[in-house]
Order: sequence, then structure tokens, then C-alpha cells
Amino acid sequence: MKHIQSIKYFLLGLTAMGFMACGGDDESPEPPEEVVEEPAFTVTPDPATTYQTIDGFGGANGIFNNSLNPTASDAQKAFGTGSGDLGLSIFRIKIPYNQSDWQALIAPAQEALKYNVKIIASPWSPPPALKNNNDPVRGYLLESNYGEYVDHLNAFVDFMETNGVDLYAISIQNEPDWEATYESCDWTADQMVTFLADYGDQIDDRVLVAAPESLNFSDDFTNAILSNNESAQNMDIAAGHLYGGGLGPFPIAEQKGKAIWMTEYLLNLNVGDWRGADESTKWEETLTMLNSIHESMGYNWNAYIWWYLKRYYSFIGDGEQGTTRGLILKRGYAFSHYSYFIRPGYTRIGLQGNSSSLRMTAYEGDGKVIIVAINPGASTVSDVGISLPSGLTSATSYTTTLTSDRVEASPEVEEGLIMVDILPRSVVTFVLE
Repeated sequence: MKHIQSIKYFLLGLTAMGFMACGGDDESPEPPEEVVEEPAFTVTPDPATTYQTIDGFGGANGIFNNSLNPTASDAQKAFGTGSGDLGLSIFRIKIPYNQSDWQALIAPAQEALKYNVKIIASPWSPPPALKNNNDPVRGYLLESNYGEYVDHLNAFVDFMETNGVDLYAISIQNEPDWEATYESCDWTADQMVTFLADYGDQIDDRVLVAAPESLNFSDDFTNAILSNNESAQNMDIAAGHLYGGGLGPFPIAEQKGKAIWMTEYLLNLNVGDWRGADESTKWEETLTMLNSIHESMGYNWNAYIWWYLKRYYSFIGDGEQGTTRGLILKRGYAFSHYSYFIRPGYTRIGLQGNSSSLRMTAYEGDGKVIIVAINPGASTVSDVGISLPSGLTSATSYTTTLTSDRVEASPEVEEGLIMVDILPRSVVTFVLE
């Protein structure tokens, strides 16, 4: 009996619950409100605000070691634009003072040109007979031999063209202000101004002229050339390196319509044992490299060229210090967040709403907008909103961290906005199409 009564009371309870649910006025309960995720902040590319045109990103051949010259396979990886390539678009080579050494440059230069790169050639020393010390190390070019030096540079341009290599630019001197103990030549700013003013117009007009390529992109050296009307007229590219400084604006170069190129920099932990160094330490230094690119872009520079493209601390392994010869390295993938996605001819554009936690720049070209974001911090930057410019409807991201290499993802676009989390100590490139 108790069992039957329990069933009865249970059924009565269900009936009462059903009646209460129906209600006397036939109203249903309100569904729960949908929680809409809001971005912590939103960045918006601004194609209407334009800055510099990009000439490219690059690396150098084996300046002092022909075994470090890129092979055909290396060239494809370095300069190719396939899904696993690095997309470099500038190749820097040396002008040997001895003409018998020119032949070794033909094969790597020809391989690079298969990918339509720009080639810039830099001399470390004029022929020693033209210098005051008759030595390839230090000394200075005698003013009485300036004309012969122009002939030497033009002969190199002719030689390369005869062998199927069209040079894009030629430099006057690599690091004229560095007291080197290797092949080199000393120039004062006044000497280079005189050379360019009096002889610069005699350099073959098939090539652009780059100067001064000073050690740390010296303002004094660069601006001395640019402040003299004759020398400035005979220089096309304000070029320099970043050893010990040099990151900054060059307003005179911009005012006079000169391209600004960073033509050499390297970081290798300043240790002999790269193999034994911690991978996280190497990655921190790679982030330092990436930040130098970010800053140079913010200063309206047009090109950024690393040192050897094939070296254990660079983009492709050379077989030393535990690297595999011919294998793309972590630093190469990191560099490619600029070189692969930001093509020559793209324009840097405005980017509104940037966060102090991230280092971001934006570019436009080929109907796409490219955003490169570096998160140097130890924490994820969450809920970053990126607004797609009008007419663009899809987004793809590529992320490199200590443990990943250019990993592709497809953020969902909702009402012209993507929401992303940017991992700590990472670099991410967003391609908006």
C-alpha cells in the first residue's frame, strides 16, 4: 500500500509541476541571455594613412667563406615564396678587390636572381694599390685614385652583367668608420662627401648608389653626405649597420627622397658555443632581432638585411654548432614573419588602437593587409580584436614561438572583426584578405 501511495504522490507532483510550468497565462520562461565576448582592445588598420614603401628583407652570401654561399636548394628556401620558404627579397654580396675572385659570386647570384631578388654589392677594400698603405687592411683610398676606384666598381658591374647578373645597387665602402683588423678601408665623412660629389655621377647608372654603410648608422656620417647637394644628388640609398646603435629616424634622407636601408646586423650570443646555449636564450635574442626590425619599420626604413643568410645563428644551417646543413632554422622562420609576407612594393600603413603590450605594424599590398605583432612579454595578451578594413572578409594567422614555427590558423571573422590571443614571447603575422 505504501508503495502505491508513493507512486500516486509522485504522479500528482508531476502534474502540479506541469501545471506550474504551463502557467495560467500561457507564458514561457525567458531564455538565458547570450554572453557576448568583448575584445580587451581593438586595433584597426588604416590604409588611408601611408608611410614608406618596402624594398625588401634580405641576407648576405658567404662574404669571407665561399662554403657559406647558398646552393640552389638553399636559394629556393631562402628566396622562394612557397609555403615552407622564407621569401627573402634582397641578396647582399661582396665586391672582392681582386678581380680573380669575382667568378665565385656568379653561381650564388644567378640562383638568387631566379627569385627576382635585388642584389646589392659592397666592397670591403679597394684594390690595395689605390690606397696609401698598399694593403687590404685599413689605410685609406688616395684622392688621386678616386677615378680609378670608380673604374674598379664599374668593371664589377660590367662583369656581373656579362655573366647574367644585373646588380640593383652598389656601395662605396663597408663600414668606413670601423677600425677593423681584417679587410677594410678607412674613410672620413669629408672624404666620402668629396668622392660622391666629384665622382659619384661617374658610377654606372645601371645601379643605385648606397652610402655610407657606417658601423652604427652614424647620423654624422649619413647627414654629412645628405647635407651636401652634390654628394646627396649622387647617392640613392642611405645605408648603415646596427652595431652599437643606429636605430632612429633619418628625416633628411626622407626629405631628399632617399631610400633607407639597414644593410648588415648579426646577433650570435657573443659565445663560441652556440650548440651548448639554452634554446630559450637563443629565442630571446631572436626576439631582440625582431624588435630591431619592428623599430626600423617604425622609423620609415625601406629595407632590412641580415648578415650571412646561411650560418648556425642565422636562417639556414651551415652544419656547424649542432645545426643541419641546409635546414631552415628557428631564426629564419622568425625573420620570415616580415620577409615572407611583406613583399617588395608593399606600403606600411597606419594602425590605430595598438596596445603597449604588443609591438605591431601594418602593411598593404596585392589587395591584402598584413599585420605583424610581437609579444615580448611573459604573459598571453588575450582578447585582442583586429578590425578588417572594408572589402576584406577573411583572416589567416601564422605564429612562431620557442616551440613552434609559423603555425597557421584561421581566426573566425564576425561582423568584420577577429578575436585572437597572442601568446607570450611570440611573433604573429595576420594576413587579411
